[in-house]
Amino acid sequence: MKWIQHFNAQSIFYARSHSFLILFSFSFSLEFLNKLDLNRIYTQEELELINDRLKVRTNFENGRLIPIPQNPIAHEAIVHEISRQLGNWNIINRQNGIVTTSQGGFNFSVTGRRKIRAPHIAFTPEDTYDSLNEKQLWTLEGRPFTPIFVAEVNVINHAIFNEIDNRFKNDYFADGTSVRLGWLLDPRNKMIWTYEKVDENVPEAKKCQWEDLDGGNILPGFTLNLSIIEKIISQDVDEMGDKCPYCDSSFIKVYDMMEHLNKVHLIVDN
Repeated sequence: MKWIQHFNAQSIFYARSHSFLILFSFSFSLEFLNKLDLNRIYTQEELELINDRLKVRTNFENGRLIPIPQNPIAHEAIVHEISRQLGNWNIINRQNGIVTTSQGGFNFSVTGRRKIRAPHIAFTPEDTYDSLNEKQLWTLEGRPFTPIFVAEVNVINHAIFNEIDNRFKNDYFADGTSVRLGWLLDPRNKMIWTYEKVDENVPEAKKCQWEDLDGGNILPGFTLNLSIIEKIISQDVDEMGDKCPYCDSSFIKVYDMMEHLNKVHLIVDN
């Protein structure tokens, strides 16, 4: 048994036969985080344990850590709003699929290169989710599976667009993945790019007007309402509020409106 002390982190490594049981007892300091070797190839167990202990999120690619920066509140509010609208569509239209955000990682290693990616928003259909075994459900191992829809929210410049465009085309829409529709939104500059795979060809980014987005055949019946996102950006508040479409009640906050609709007007068939 060998003890290794590295900055403020303590690691215990115990080897038996050809398998390694790795126990980390980390008291992470900023100095240690800055000294993490991002070029080192880690085992899957190390990657998952490090990701659990870190206060920053990471993607994995071929055993390497790829840090994901923390996002400002406006970004997260927009991501939440998109996932909320998608979640409501999922329930109302009885799709019974799974909506995930950037905490939900997928293994896009369809070409043999291990790539764990966590899109800002993703939708996995019911039949895919129901087919997963316990290993696929609770770890990032097992046979890879991917969602059919992904979306990302970013403030875009030329350099960032090239990076994200490459991620959509070469990771999300790589040959062998299930992704068929992708959206890239820049709410701050009111720009939208859509990606859609047609006839198994590499998708091309199509720049669209800043207007409501239709899910088409991939998300039938879903329309992303951008007016609520615009309110998040502008922080404008209508003091008169929005009127309930089914009664005379008015609400300033959209979440109060949703709670009212759910409690008073939503009818669930048994």
